[in-house]
Amino acid sequence: MLPIPHVFSVWALSGPAAVAPPETGRDADVGALEARAAEALEDCSMCHSGGDEGDPAALDLSGPPSSLLGVRSAVNGRPLVVPGKPDESYLLAKIRGDEGIDGERMPIGDDPLSDEAIAAVEAWIAALPPQEDAGSDEGASGTSGGDRGRADGGEGKGKGRGKGKARGRKPFFGTQQAALPTTTTLGKRTLLFRIDHRFGRIGAERGAFGLDVGAIISFQLAYGILDGWDVLLRRTNSRKDWELGTKYLPVRQEDGMPLSFGAYASMEWLRDFEVANEFTGNLMLLLSRLWFDRWVTMLTFGYHFDTNHNPRVIVDRGDGPELVRDRRDTITLGLASSVFLGKKKRWSIDLEYILPVPDGKTPNVFYRLGGDAGPEGLTQVGAWALGGSFRTGLHVFTVIFTNNREIHTNLWAPGGQTDNPFDTPGVDRAINEPNFFLGFNLARRFKL
Repeated sequence: MLPIPHVFSVWALSGPAAVAPPETGRDADVGALEARAAEALEDCSMCHSGGDEGDPAALDLSGPPSSLLGVRSAVNGRPLVVPGKPDESYLLAKIRGDEGIDGERMPIGDDPLSDEAIAAVEAWIAALPPQEDAGSDEGASGTSGGDRGRADGGEGKGKGRGKGKARGRKPFFGTQQAALPTTTTLGKRTLLFRIDHRFGRIGAERGAFGLDVGAIISFQLAYGILDGWDVLLRRTNSRKDWELGTKYLPVRQEDGMPLSFGAYASMEWLRDFEVANEFTGNLMLLLSRLWFDRWVTMLTFGYHFDTNHNPRVIVDRGDGPELVRDRRDTITLGLASSVFLGKKKRWSIDLEYILPVPDGKTPNVFYRLGGDAGPEGLTQVGAWALGGSFRTGLHVFTVIFTNNREIHTNLWAPGGQTDNPFDTPGVDRAINEPNFFLGFNLARRFKL
């Protein structure tokens, strides 16, 4: 029989060995930090949820962050997570927007992660016990994990590893509000497909809030040549108009400037039968400011050439009525604003107003709806729109209530279709009947 002290020695060596010790110290800290990192990356699985290895979104972020250990980027072979070395971890570089990353900062098409979320991921990586050769770039031409590490949709090879100046959020959800171009650009090598749709007049004889009346539609393709420089081509069934445009923003608030400033220019070709001024163009200046990361305002100034496309303009110069070609231009002042709602700012309330500037002369020097081209004494109120937008991933969807059916620049410049809501002496109220329309815009970006 063993002495009592020996019995306790045997129990101390054998008894507890059958029960796993509780997590303490570093293991418990790493587990808690990984849970915080998983919460920070939770929304990333909306796009990165596994799938075809050839798809940039094939990286699976729906699981625990530790599943990224040993996984490399399919684009440049850099390890996503280097235990104990946050600044060598490509995952952190992508969500931080470091210099040298391939493609855009993640999440693409959405607001950057908050400083707290980025700090949570960084703290978890720093707490991981270092592994031998975990961060080595030697032989990194391939990927591990069956190419699970395609963490970005960019191209080319990154140069440099250090932190760069992280970009902020872009001013607007999309490159256009309801009609006005915005100070948001696509980014280098990004393709956009957009559909603009305006239903018929609400209250028309066929009814159904304009859904049963002929619609105006525009299809657009846009491409980001460089950061801040886009080109676009679009086609609408209104007067069979083609518009080729370009937008350049040399000053961008997301790059640390106090505001965004740039210009938009376009040429248009109206191919419909019996249309005047079939070749025309537009020049616009854009200035915006994002306030408190919740509210953006933009002012625009536009000069639009040959905006009266009515082929039957009749003028009486004292010798009787005669048919003339109206070559007047239009000057516009525009205001656009959005307020972003929700914790993640995925929703917005959107406003827009476009004023064709009256000159007060007779005849008017500049053309505008409701000027001397309309019934005597009848004035217009400009073009306005009220809408709401939702952004998810690379999509932006907007619904619109407006008095303006036109989508292309030279067509909306003279003003909206709603008359002054007040009675005009000597003018039949039926002529003043309001014209309101419902519509929507849908845009999808593709990173090439």
